[in-house]
Amino acid sequence: MWKVLGAGLLLLAGQAFGSEAVGCKARLQAINDQLVFAKEHNNAGQIAGLEQAARNIKANCTDEGLLKEQKERVNKLRGEVDERLLELQEARVSGKPDKIADKQSKLEQAQTDLLTAQRELDELHRLVNKK
Repeated sequence: MWKVLGAGLLLLAGQAFGSEAVGCKARLQAINDQLVFAKEHNNAGQIAGLEQAARNIKANCTDEGLLKEQKERVNKLRGEVDERLLELQEARVSGKPDKIADKQSKLEQAQTDLLTAQRELDELHRLVNKK
């Protein structure tokens, strides 16, 4: 159970700080910030989960590994954008305005997600190349 909780917290920390700071050091700092808050509020369950997440980051996280994962994520999101574009084209052929608007909205969200992921990838590239 702690592994699941720790992994979930790690994922949340990565998402929360994804556009501001990247890398294992930033993830660990995010966890430590949350840990301070949890300790201030005597939240034993959260403290245990955050401490496990911090141990997992220290033991398993590498900036190179994050870079690889982010490249995979960007590639997946590119595929999603292509898929949403195709869906929009099909909706335009159907001529239904509500369907077109729905597909346009989904395409815009996919493009926003891709742009965010690409920015994070660029930051990770800079971080890894700095070393």
